[in-house]
Amino acid sequence: MKHSTVKILWIAAVLAASLPGWSQGCETRDEIPATAKTSMDSAAKQAFEQAVNGDVNGLRANSIASLQSNFGSIAAAVNDNKAALAGTRPEVRTSFLLETGATPSEDGRYYCGVFGGEGLGANSAEFDIPGLPPGKYAIVLQDFIGSKGPYVLTTIFQDAGGWKLAGFRVRPASALGHDGIWYLQRAREYKAKGQNHNAWFFYVTSWQLLAPVDFMDSKLLSKITQESNGVQPKDIPAGGNAVDYPANGKTYKITEMTVFINEKSLDLNMKYLVTSTADFNATMADARSLANAYIAQYPELKDSFNNIWAHAIDGKGGDVVGLVNLKPAARP
Repeated sequence: MKHSTVKILWIAAVLAASLPGWSQGCETRDEIPATAKTSMDSAAKQAFEQAVNGDVNGLRANSIASLQSNFGSIAAAVNDNKAALAGTRPEVRTSFLLETGATPSEDGRYYCGVFGGEGLGANSAEFDIPGLPPGKYAIVLQDFIGSKGPYVLTTIFQDAGGWKLAGFRVRPASALGHDGIWYLQRAREYKAKGQNHNAWFFYVTSWQLLAPVDFMDSKLLSKITQESNGVQPKDIPAGGNAVDYPANGKTYKITEMTVFINEKSLDLNMKYLVTSTADFNATMADARSLANAYIAQYPELKDSFNNIWAHAIDGKGGDVVGLVNLKPAARP
């Protein structure tokens, strides 16, 4: 969610240019002129085909000039999703045409569609992209079924004498065979039981599966955020802020707790700060002690997760992991 720690892929670098004056705005797919919509779809489908074929050079050649010299993240995204993309066919879900105006909004918020007394409408969206340079942008969402289920590809283009690639994001839309709505329903069930830790992590997972990119909001995503705010535990870091967690006779500074989705299970990842990781064995034992203390305080987590990975991180980049299995195999 917007208030959780999630990595995103977004590149918004453009060449400095003299730009004419125009008004700021954002149009939904139903509002975009037919000619513009056709050209946006064509650019998005071409990018998809190039990604399917592993044509990183073709993608780079069709990118904005400043992105061509810094293409490593997109090349990695194509290579990392090679298996998921292979042999697939895309279906355009929706698109948006965003214009910053000559002087972009300082807060980077762009509202698309109809907003009423209850906020976002059914087909409306909000994009939060602070620092976006002046220009006209196309955002196209394409769904496809990959080797491990449904995915969404979000491509961002800048109008630079034609649509040029400015951003590329592939995201799974399911985890362990379940979509974001399923995780939302489980989150609500946990919330009703008073299991706020399970509820929080399932709200976050639901949001991540339903959000094509992290800088976009919609009516459903906004609803998930509002619901999750009421159950967010105080000992789970959010917004980049660490939390102090007392256990084992000392205080741990936890910097991050996230859901780690494996092919066969959901795990928890925890990161905390230590002075040094030089003593590997002692540090690993300390990490395991933290994980065990956390699970002892919140045994409900055993119902939802298979493992907890506690990462002890020092200032030199050292990372020692303590693993605790929450569902030990039954003895024969």
